[in-house]
Parts: sequence; C-alpha cells; structure tokens
Amino acid sequence: MTDNLPLRGLGGWLIIVAIRLIFGFISSLFLILNSGIVFIGWSQLTNPDSDFYIENLKWVYPFEIGINLIIILFSIYLLYLFFTKNYKFPSLMICFEFVIVIFQILDLFINDQFTIFKLEIRDIFITTNSIIWSTIWVLYMLNSVRVKNTFVNGHR
Repeated sequence: MTDNLPLRGLGGWLIIVAIRLIFGFISSLFLILNSGIVFIGWSQLTNPDSDFYIENLKWVYPFEIGINLIIILFSIYLLYLFFTKNYKFPSLMICFEFVIVIFQILDLFINDQFTIFKLEIRDIFITTNSIIWSTIWVLYMLNSVRVKNTFVNGHR
C-alpha cells in the first residue's frame, strides 16, 4: 500500500506565494511611507519657478501613490483569501499578477512621457523580470494540483 496523500494545504510552492504577497505588501507600504520625504520639498518640486521643478509631478506622484494603495489593499484581501483557503484566491491571484504588470508598464510609460525621468535599461529589465515571474505564478495557479485541492472553502 502506498501513502499517496493528495496535495493539499498551505505547503509546497504556496509558501513562496505567501512570501511574495507579504513582501509585495511591505514594499508598497514602505514606498507610501517614504513618500512623506517628497512632500517635505513638494512646493519646490511642483513650483514652475523653482530650480527643482519637475514637470507634471503634481499628478504623476499622487497617481503612483494611488497605485501602491491599490496594491496594498489587493494584497491584504489576497492574504485573507489565502489563509482562509478561499476558492476565490487562485483567480484573484491571477488578476493581481496582471494588475502588477499593467501598473508597472503604465508607470514606466507615464514617467517616460510626462516627467524628466526617462526609461532606462534597468527599468526594462525589472519589468521583464516581473512579466516572467507573473507568467510563472499564473501558470502555477492554473495547473497546480495543490492549488485545486487547497482553495475550496466558501464554494457552494
């Protein structure tokens, strides 16, 4: 007799998914908390007569803070779904991966087109890396037996 227990529970690669969500939440929170430093010199950065003026920063920076707030709220909800093993988690995690990539590309485009911060090879590398990792996690959510067996709570 073999002990072929079904893959179930918050183990295996799902631990890395949880770590990814937690670190994503912490990094977005850190970016928002550090935004206070920018607001100290906000009047200098948004005043056209200042030597430190950055064109369009008045709307670009709040947009970036808004993106990070959305990521934080989405991460909190996903962590709740993850630890309650809710059936909605895999599909919303896939949406989250798409949202992250879309927001990154949108942020790069807006900064490149509307501010003095131009696109660098490092930005392309980071975005490409994000696309690759998002693709891996989307495929994992779609194909993993453990995901199918674990996230079943709340389903009628």
